Amino acid sequence: MSQPPASAPGRFAIVASESRESARKAAEHSRERFLQAGAEVYSLEQVLAGQQVDALLSLGGDGTLLHAARLMAPRSVPVLGVNFGRLGYLCTAQENQLDDAVDALCAQTYQVEARDMVRTRVYNRREEVWQVDALNEVLVGGSTRTLTLELWANGEALGLVRGDGVIVATRTGSSAYAYSAGGPILLMEALVLVASNEITSSIATPVVLPSSVSLRLANRSRGVRPYVIADGQKDYQIDEGTEIEITTSPVKALLVDPGWVSAVGKLKVDPGGSVA
Repeated sequence: MSQPPASAPGRFAIVASESRESARKAAEHSRERFLQAGAEVYSLEQVLAGQQVDALLSLGGDGTLLHAARLMAPRSVPVLGVNFGRLGYLCTAQENQLDDAVDALCAQTYQVEARDMVRTRVYNRREEVWQVDALNEVLVGGSTRTLTLELWANGEALGLVRGDGVIVATRTGSSAYAYSAGGPILLMEALVLVASNEITSSIATPVVLPSSVSLRLANRSRGVRPYVIADGQKDYQIDEGTEIEITTSPVKALLVDPGWVSAVGKLKVDPGGSVA
């Protein structure tokens, strides 16, 4: 095992997946390495309570990273993900690179990449009842029955979609669920709109939209209560007539880039067909 940097001031937080023992053990190891380097170490709860830190180390899979990135974005805290999960396509480092990740944070030999998030507001009778930001995508769906959704872009009608639902993904999320549903991979900041398993749709193919677009969806499904789901983690069940506004969030997620791979090298292909 390599030795930590001789001098490395800084304040860092650590969050680990509760479901993975390896990640919990790695959190203890990381804490000790930070302290040996002269850094201060805090928990996620302390950061949420107001403690300022330079960066947060996320130990787990993509789910852990997405959760951490959403929480840290309003606080402008960059996140470095180390994969202890099954896939971990969004994570910068793998388990065997943990020490290198900690050392890069301590030595400040990294850059911070700002990523767009998608903001979703849910309205019932014109009253906002729910709001959420997502780093990957927002899905209007999650029902076992066929949905009918009406869509507008910047106030212009796009028509109806009948099928499993609609996905609106960011550049980051374009290589996840949206890609598996037939959407393109985005190499610049934009939004992609994908109708999932549509039966009939006015959107014949996935559509790439500028980040400035304002999308509006209305649930026209009778007797069906689908969900609005952010990053596959946070959801809100909607009624017939409920409207959803989707825009690029004014808040950006900050991801740590140690510069270990090129931009092309960041495109990872899953044997099952997923890319990240």
